[in-house]
Amino acid sequence: MGGRRVARPPSSRLTGLPRQAAFAVLLVAALATGRAVETLMPVGDEVAAPFERTGGVGDRIEARWGDVEVTSVAGSTRIEDPYGATHVTGGVYVVVDWTYTAAGEPQVPAWVAIRDTEGRVFRTSLERNPYSSGGAAQPGIPRRVAAAIEVPADAVAGAELVITLEPNPENHRRDDVAVVDLGLTQDDADAWAASEEPLEVAEPADGPGAMS
Repeated sequence: MGGRRVARPPSSRLTGLPRQAAFAVLLVAALATGRAVETLMPVGDEVAAPFERTGGVGDRIEARWGDVEVTSVAGSTRIEDPYGATHVTGGVYVVVDWTYTAAGEPQVPAWVAIRDTEGRVFRTSLERNPYSSGGAAQPGIPRRVAAAIEVPADAVAGAELVITLEPNPENHRRDDVAVVDLGLTQDDADAWAASEEPLEVAEPADGPGAMS
């Protein structure tokens, strides 16, 4: 009598390969899968990039740490800081009045800068670019502040104000950054580069109201 034939499962394509060859095939497949995943998911600088919250003059920009609203922008070759000292530049001083309202806990916007259309960044400083936060602002209470930043005349048109809490730019990764389009043109740049009228940089003050 003939024995009953037992069906066998179809053999894998890897079954007939030597162990080392089968391992190599699996390794190549795994590497290919990894490359496919990398193309689908952002890596490196894209993952670590800050979250830019954008708006224009008069817009209320909401960030994780608070709200920012630029109320006015002016420019000249001369400014008078809150201590009465006059500063003169061969470029342009961009003077920005803005309001900050902290969210959740007292906060200090420590990074304030002008960024031009070429990506150049010009920061506030103690020596020539006055800005004072007035210390930590209390949540829910508007803090009126001003910043004056010296830039080349060719950086004025299209310039943006960039604000965030962390003073070290290396730590801006994955954080909220307020970016305000100041609405400036080449006509503004030319007029301000020719102006010798000193602009006052106001001291910080709490509560609603116009900057003096």
